[in-house]
Amino acid sequence: MLKVRRALALAAIMLGATALAAQAVAPGVLRIRLTGVIDQVNAAYIEEALSTAASGGYQAALIVIDTPGGELSSMDRIVKAILASEVPVITYVAPEGAQAASAGTFVAMAGDVAAMAPSTSIGAASVVGSSGEDLPDTLHTKVTNSLVAKLTELARDHGRNEDWAERAVREAASASASEAVGMVPPIVDLVATDTDALFAAIDTGARADGRHYTFNGEPLPKLAGLEITDAVMNPGQSFLHLLSDPNIAFILFTIGFYGILSELFHPNLISGSLGAIAIVLAFIGSNSLPLNIGGLLLILMGIGLFVLELNFTSYGFLAAGGIACFLLGAFALYTRVDGTDSVQVEVSPILIGLTLVLSVFYFFVLVRALLQMRASRSTGLPIGTLIGATGTAQTLIAPTGIAYAGGEAWSARSRVGEIGAGDSLKVVGVDGLELIVEPDTDGQGADLTDEATDGDS
Repeated sequence: MLKVRRALALAAIMLGATALAAQAVAPGVLRIRLTGVIDQVNAAYIEEALSTAASGGYQAALIVIDTPGGELSSMDRIVKAILASEVPVITYVAPEGAQAASAGTFVAMAGDVAAMAPSTSIGAASVVGSSGEDLPDTLHTKVTNSLVAKLTELARDHGRNEDWAERAVREAASASASEAVGMVPPIVDLVATDTDALFAAIDTGARADGRHYTFNGEPLPKLAGLEITDAVMNPGQSFLHLLSDPNIAFILFTIGFYGILSELFHPNLISGSLGAIAIVLAFIGSNSLPLNIGGLLLILMGIGLFVLELNFTSYGFLAAGGIACFLLGAFALYTRVDGTDSVQVEVSPILIGLTLVLSVFYFFVLVRALLQMRASRSTGLPIGTLIGATGTAQTLIAPTGIAYAGGEAWSARSRVGEIGAGDSLKVVGVDGLELIVEPDTDGQGADLTDEATDGDS
């Protein structure tokens, strides 16, 4: 019995030790992806993710960056969250071909370890207005000096190149990955092809010039082999961030304009409502993009020229003008200022071409067919042929009202006295689109369509 008790006690001790060991093992590294334009959605997502990394016991947080830049206020929120993080933060410009431009430069430089994948770039951190325009001289100087102080301070605190940091803001200087690690001191700490190589390099404890990787004065934990968990945006954040994609915003603008046009050509309430919603969503997404109102007006002008082509004989000149305006507007929809743009975004040329083809099809096939259908329906029974036909008063005609004749309802005016609702009448003339009627003394009460039908049968 004593041996059994000892065995049970030993088993309990082993189970307790196993549980403590399991609790001591951190869940690994939390990977956060900063993609697209830096906006309030991205800022909230990164703040929440870094908070989760701390509360969840992660060893470190890895922010993978591929951004053209964005709002300064959102960038400030992200940098503050990184500097206040309770776990080490590694910033990594990746994958190959990615960039940490403009505001993204500040985020990359804020990391305890800053790394880049091959064939990536960093820099071009000059400031411009929200629509890409130059700021007034005094305001530009104040904002530039503030950003220079901020970026050089980040570089100084992490032993990185302060001179380049200042040039990145004042002169929009940029650097490739190889240039960034080749400077003395470097702009970033290391270049790594993937996360395995990145973690292995960090685990050496120091970068190439001998500066140690630390967090709050302590060496960074070993990262190689740890599980990587992705922090995902909640559905609301994902939707709002999706709207900030310039291609999505362009599609929404186009759908919105065509939906409203469809409502004008063929009233149905649905297409107009959907079109209005699409335009509102496009403006919400463009709130974080350098929207060029001139480009938007050119797109509208192009659509207007398409409409005019359907109504006037121009031998294709209006259509050609519409295509030119649509293309120019689509390419100019988001402002680009060479070398100094805070956000460099554009609509995909492939998407523009595809949308243009669909637009031409929409106007010159679908809309043309709809207009021809309406024209044939309105001219299928010319109003003049109704003279002599009989019909029925749908409302009291005294002297005007509604009459039903020839299979359609018409505005009518009585030539002699009142005609009560439901009474038989006879068309004795027309005035524009109005029937001139009088009571049907024969009392037949049949309209032209009914007579034709009876005769055919």
